[in-house]
Amino acid sequence: MTHYAVHAALTTPFGDDGWVDLDALHLHLGLLMDDGVHGVMAAGTTGEGALLEESEVATVVASAVQAAEGRIEVIAHVGRASTPATTRLARAAAGSGADAIMAITPWFFRHDHEALLAHYRAVLASVEGTPVLAYNFPNRTGNDLLPELVDTLAGEGLAGLKDSTGSPERHAEYLDVAQGHDGFRLFVGSERLVRQSLEGKGAGSISALANVHAPLLLQLAEEGSDVAQAAVDRAQAQTPDIPSLKRAVAERLVEFGATYPVASRVALGG
Repeated sequence: MTHYAVHAALTTPFGDDGWVDLDALHLHLGLLMDDGVHGVMAAGTTGEGALLEESEVATVVASAVQAAEGRIEVIAHVGRASTPATTRLARAAAGSGADAIMAITPWFFRHDHEALLAHYRAVLASVEGTPVLAYNFPNRTGNDLLPELVDTLAGEGLAGLKDSTGSPERHAEYLDVAQGHDGFRLFVGSERLVRQSLEGKGAGSISALANVHAPLLLQLAEEGSDVAQAAVDRAQAQTPDIPSLKRAVAERLVEFGATYPVASRVALGG
């Protein structure tokens, strides 16, 4: 079986003062590395990245790189609503030593095919030498990366994609695109599509659930069995949103005598 990576879509801890708690972030990353994850995506959707100030995104990424100590991959999510803000953060993340850059499609305003091409071309040009991955979550952003657009960008140097559409049909199309480009890494964001991703020779999973149940995701990636999938489904039902994930992280860290704050900027969850 080819190597199938399990990355955690890292939560962002906030202290009593409302700012990022870097000590808690480091403790959580240590736990994840002990769990055996292959990497983390910092400041993404589960990390409440859209609600972080640019300086906070840069700090979270730099701190994750420091805590990882080269043991696991750190993918820096830098996507913002505008291209200039995205490229600023991309350069900062690359400068701090992130292993790869990921950018969700711009949000709020609708963008056509050509505008999205221009956006990602600008991100690619801003960090030559650091792999850039796109991130598609149209239910959140209102913009959709069609397979033909991803195919074009892959031919121009795009290194990969995280698919959070939740659509088996779309994921199959992305898998076809990935097969046409050597080294292109297709990650899946939906835990229920891990087996499809695995069977289609996807690169791996970037999972919110991996914050607390990485061993279950690793087992699913290894076995691809109904039993492993059922265990993941049960765990996901218990932690369906960001606040519940943070509470679960806190409960795990208590076992090690550590504290993890459960405050969230997404008050009603993910």
